[in-house]
Amino acid sequence: MSSKPSPDGSRAGRPGARLVSAAQVLLALAGILYLGVVVEAAAGWPLDPARSYLSELAALDQATSPLFRSTDVASGALVLVGLALLGTAYVRARRAGAPAATLGQKVTFWAFVAFGLATVADALLPLDCALSVGDCAAREAAGELSLAHEAHTFSSVASGVSSFVASAGVVWLARARRRTLLGFSARLAGALGPFLGVVTGTIGLFGSPLPVGTGIVQRVQVVAFSVVLVLAVQVLTLRRPRRRAPETDAPQDGTARSPVAHSEP
Repeated sequence: MSSKPSPDGSRAGRPGARLVSAAQVLLALAGILYLGVVVEAAAGWPLDPARSYLSELAALDQATSPLFRSTDVASGALVLVGLALLGTAYVRARRAGAPAATLGQKVTFWAFVAFGLATVADALLPLDCALSVGDCAAREAAGELSLAHEAHTFSSVASGVSSFVASAGVVWLARARRRTLLGFSARLAGALGPFLGVVTGTIGLFGSPLPVGTGIVQRVQVVAFSVVLVLAVQVLTLRRPRRRAPETDAPQDGTARSPVAHSEP
């Protein structure tokens, strides 16, 4: 989702450059808000971080519920607005003659959109209670909890799957810049998040209580995806490498001859 450079090569002259800059700011803010570990630490670690998921802090029986649900809604909304701005910038750039987005860019873009929607749904469908404390897990097994509590599982799965796809896309798109700080950071965070997510998701299938350390692993996974969100726009707007122009054999009189490669008469 790149745009043409201006004649002097500056970004400021590209169609939609201001929209891209605004999108970068919004997704960076989304990544910071999604970093629930900081909010958890500021709240004094209400739940055991080694045996609980971050989403439990948004459960209705927790004092931190309004705070965590608000940050999730804000994070998801910022992702959606930022991507809308980025999409608008892309349309303007295309009208100005910029190349079309690659398949990888399109898939990654829509995976981020799905993540934003699922994150908002997660906050609007909170758990009734924190599964790692009290009799919440037993009540869930007995089917005594609300429909919203049960639906939270599906929104969480949607959020996880879309974040995995987005992370994989970021790793793929950043491969051409792997020797730069941007490329290294994007590939490391993009690969680490899905791997740890699969680990914690698999452990979670066995129910509560979680083994010691599972919550820590899940929190590292959230940190990794927060980094992915911060870098998302920069990775999505990476331009494809330019193809080398065909060599020409210029005669002495200054007129250009046809390319060295054979061409149709």
